[in-house]
Amino acid sequence: MTLPAQAVHNIEVMTTPVEQITVECSDCGHRYEDYHRRSMNLSLDDFDDDYIEQMSTTTCPECGVKRSIGSLVVREVDNTWVFEV
Repeated sequence: MTLPAQAVHNIEVMTTPVEQITVECSDCGHRYEDYHRRSMNLSLDDFDDDYIEQMSTTTCPECGVKRSIGSLVVREVDNTWVFEV
């Protein structure tokens, strides 16, 4: 998905700080603490793929199921915001 950068010029697109979150596993119901970034702007921060994966997914320590926790990952390319999937 792409969106012209001019269309979002009034929006501050930045990387959010790391947050500690409480997760309830959708498979086994176990509750645990994890860390998450709501958004990552790869034009500002040079995160590698492993870090992006770590900050946008969670793995239950009880049953091992891995789930996405919905981080917005964007990069500006040729004056256009490209949303990483």
